[in-house]
Amino acid sequence: MDRNNLDPEPEPRAGRRFSRRHALHQGGTGLAAAALTTVGVARTTATATAAAQDATPVVDAGALPAEIRAIIEAPRYRFARWGIHVADRATGEIIHDLAGGQRFLAASTTKLFSGSAALDAYGPDHQFETPVYRQGDITAAGELRGDLVLVASGDLTMGGRDTPDGHIAFTPIDHINANALPLATLTTEDPLAGLDDLARQVAAAGIRHVARDVMVDARLFPAMEKDDYILTPIWINDNLIDLTITPGDVGAAATIDWRPQTAAYEVQGEVQTVAAGEVLDVSVTSPRPGQITVAGQIPIDQTQLVRTHQVEDPPALARTLLIEALGRQGVTVAAAPTGANPAEQLPTEGSYTPANRVAVHRSLPFSENITLIQKTSHNQHADMLIFLLALQHGETSFEAGMTQIHAFLERIGLDPAEVSLSDGRGNEYTDLFSPRTVSDLLRALATRPEFPVFVDALPSLGVDGTETETVSPTSPVRGKAVAKSGTTVAGDLMNQRPLLMTRAIAGYVTASSGRELTFAVYVNDVPLVELVDDIFAIIKEQGTIIEAIYAQH
Repeated sequence: MDRNNLDPEPEPRAGRRFSRRHALHQGGTGLAAAALTTVGVARTTATATAAAQDATPVVDAGALPAEIRAIIEAPRYRFARWGIHVADRATGEIIHDLAGGQRFLAASTTKLFSGSAALDAYGPDHQFETPVYRQGDITAAGELRGDLVLVASGDLTMGGRDTPDGHIAFTPIDHINANALPLATLTTEDPLAGLDDLARQVAAAGIRHVARDVMVDARLFPAMEKDDYILTPIWINDNLIDLTITPGDVGAAATIDWRPQTAAYEVQGEVQTVAAGEVLDVSVTSPRPGQITVAGQIPIDQTQLVRTHQVEDPPALARTLLIEALGRQGVTVAAAPTGANPAEQLPTEGSYTPANRVAVHRSLPFSENITLIQKTSHNQHADMLIFLLALQHGETSFEAGMTQIHAFLERIGLDPAEVSLSDGRGNEYTDLFSPRTVSDLLRALATRPEFPVFVDALPSLGVDGTETETVSPTSPVRGKAVAKSGTTVAGDLMNQRPLLMTRAIAGYVTASSGRELTFAVYVNDVPLVELVDDIFAIIKEQGTIIEAIYAQH
């Protein structure tokens, strides 16, 4: 089940109170709420089927296996529009096509485009290098008579998820979705590991005291507010403060812990423990900069709850965290550890020299970043891929990065005119493409040298990532299909109900015959009655469709 790929609607319009987030908070305490992750479009009338015919030969919907027809013709989908495309991976022979040429709202299947374009641009072995430079001389006593400058490189994890065996760690429901999903958990890795690595190198370079200041050079590209986060060249712990709430005895205050622990933030807890079965209601607010308030109630049977706070000024926090890391290595700094990052004091960008570099942190290979993005449907990092695409071609704007996806599609033989994209994660209503187009993308990628890395990065149905529970542990397709999914839910204000805008899943399956296939299954426009139960059912039904494709071929 794709439990981590959350695609909220764009900023709510004035007066729109029944939003997707509202719906989640009303009913999002169960497994199905955690499954909000894919995109699709559905419509099963004969008129819609006829309208789907175009220049490409298609198989009539009647040719679909009975198990699939039974699902798409069910009463819950009476308003819906379905798009299904199944093809032979090697030859492109169309096996099933229902409205396959129509464009659907894409949600997080958009990450198939941004992820593959970035993997092509950087290659799987690319490593980000984040250096620290000294500005000034070091005395015999170890005093740096000047500043230390960390130059942000766009490293998405800065060592904060690195495992001892050389992978980037993730959990089934990542902390980036903790405010929407009560089942999110934290990795066990130290989010400050990269900064500690830099601090050790600074100390090893003979610096014991910084006489002036420490600063972060985040001029790689202009920071940009996007959805509920900030895209920036510096990333420490996804620029989030993790808050872990643990219930106490009924009537007593809950315990609140947070990471990273830093002087930059004061956390105040006002969460009461209530009886088992009562409503979970915890909010995170920031009354003023540097203060986080966690308030509400948590049932005693809720083992633990993770919430997060988005950092308002990532370079300023990174500066504080680096000063604190230096302190753990015995390096003191004359400047106060908290406060703004002194960007106006940064040296000219051409003044950094190899002789003045005192530390550098090297990331794990870029293939690990792509795996994290696809396995967890990491929205922030998927949007960061757009800036990385721009940088790889000497540009610094989000728009320039989007145009590089256009160029990539042309290079691999796809028609960019068939695709509409406005971001890297799939959160815009202009993120549109057809099931046939995404199948064409998957087929094209299968011929490229980076394909083994790309396919390994995708969640495996019934095995890992966001698709762990899309099929059961005993499903015949378990471990034989990999896919990216996405879900967008919005609010039907007039009817006071949630509306599944799209649920989509696309990927590869090795059929029962051994034949290698691509598949894309999209459904749009499904009114929901019971948010959690209905979404859970839709995800499982898409899993059943993939099982039928597997069994029939």
